[in-house]
Amino acid sequence: MTMLRLLVPFAVAGLVAQAPPPATLASTSMPVREVTVFKDGHAYVVRDTTLPAGATEVVLDDLPAPVLGTFWPFASDGARLVAAVAGRDTVADEQVASDLGQIARANLGKDVVVMTVDKERVEGRLLDAPANSGIVQVLLLQGAEGTRVLPLGQVRDLAVHGDFVAKVRGERQRDRLTLRVEGGGATSKVGLMYVQHGLRWIPAYRVEIDGKGKAEVRLEATLVNDLVDLEQADVNLVIGVPKFEFAGLVDPISLQREMAQVAANSRDMLQFQNLASNAIMTQVAGYAEAAPAAGGPEVGGADSSEDLFVFRVRGVTLRRGERLVLPIGACTLGYRDVYRLDVPFAPPMEVRQNLQSERLLELARQLAAPKVRHALRLRNGDDAPLTTAPALVLVNGRVLAQGRMTYTPKGAETDLEINVAIDVAVEVEQRETKRDPGPFRLGDDNYARVDLTGSIELHNHKPMPVEVVVTRRTLGLGDAAGQGGAWSQLDLAQLGADGARPAWWGWWNWPYWWFARNGFVEFRWSVTLPPGQHARLESDWHYFWR
Repeated sequence: MTMLRLLVPFAVAGLVAQAPPPATLASTSMPVREVTVFKDGHAYVVRDTTLPAGATEVVLDDLPAPVLGTFWPFASDGARLVAAVAGRDTVADEQVASDLGQIARANLGKDVVVMTVDKERVEGRLLDAPANSGIVQVLLLQGAEGTRVLPLGQVRDLAVHGDFVAKVRGERQRDRLTLRVEGGGATSKVGLMYVQHGLRWIPAYRVEIDGKGKAEVRLEATLVNDLVDLEQADVNLVIGVPKFEFAGLVDPISLQREMAQVAANSRDMLQFQNLASNAIMTQVAGYAEAAPAAGGPEVGGADSSEDLFVFRVRGVTLRRGERLVLPIGACTLGYRDVYRLDVPFAPPMEVRQNLQSERLLELARQLAAPKVRHALRLRNGDDAPLTTAPALVLVNGRVLAQGRMTYTPKGAETDLEINVAIDVAVEVEQRETKRDPGPFRLGDDNYARVDLTGSIELHNHKPMPVEVVVTRRTLGLGDAAGQGGAWSQLDLAQLGADGARPAWWGWWNWPYWWFARNGFVEFRWSVTLPPGQHARLESDWHYFWR
């Protein structure tokens, strides 16, 4: 009994303390004042409005769907937030009549002429019609001979005498958010802050080269709004993706509605999301600010904060469902032409001998003569790094290619790959030089050793010198790289880590001893070929087999 006497007064006191004072309701749309937009589709939204004089409640007719734990209502300048209450109520509604039953309902009391599917003509005053879908739907018509009941499914045509009403009255459920406040004055504000999925920005580059070592690099942002209307809002475009621990959970204030989506299948576009995401500092500091269009958004500068970098854009108007492209900045970078050759590797001969003919043909297709690819080696001499994004490459105003810009800190170089270099020919050879049955005792097992050698022939048919960076990877243990090349032993786990695992990898169940006794080797060369010249690059390696 002692516990009961203690608990009951506490509960009653809590209820009394939470009871709101008599309310003055003021419905508002509460516009977005500022929004911080991330590449992954999350946005930090700040909405507020001036508190109407004498109002103790501000009612919003729309509910956000925030990430769990990110919803924070507020009041300022003398006003104090008491509570935020989300709920649903029933409101009268008018909608355009979209079927025969709704049209009849909208024109009750009028004289009508009904033509049935049996071509019977019925005249009378419309007394009743179905209010909603049901098992049996009928029309009640009062005519000269009495009241007639007509199944709605038997009605083919309905003619209404007098003024036709095209809208029908009804009711609908509406979500509402009520912010209860105390105090405040003429300058007091009430608002919301929350993080929600549904608004993202996508960077893109335009790289125009002059053929003489200079590249004009321009950055633009595409804003994709599937979240909320923006009206002259301040928009912060963020480079870097912060961690939202509960991004997959919606805050209960949303009444468990589904979260807004950025675009169709946006959550499945993981490859592109990774392509356009970096968590770095000072992403674009040093870019020249773009001149704003008359009356349009204005790029107002940029700065860094911890692991994020932010562009500030003022005065953005963008309705939900619309898209907006903004020029962000430009800089001039130096570049030089380089050529890359990545030689694909094959499984050991012992594996190939056990493959079916169809897979042997597929393997031959995958190992067909590799191509040298042309790349622009950009040197970032600006004060800002480059971010990962699509890059459209032009020369003399004409499109050359589209590539992928990758993150590059200032002072570093990056290769922007463009097209296949058809004037640089390639010939690749690999052959077995020795097979020693041993036995070679490794651990508790005996192995044979297989030695191999490979060569790569490059021929420059261009009228100018070309710089070619060559990479050859193969299964085994490296022995030597000729012609000034270098080699390094890699872990087999890196086959999956950097996307180097070939399509044929899963055709065979690799035994445990292969991973224990063999490796993954990478040979590298960098050669400059004068016009009409060729080079031969050689390498040696081996592997153990049981």
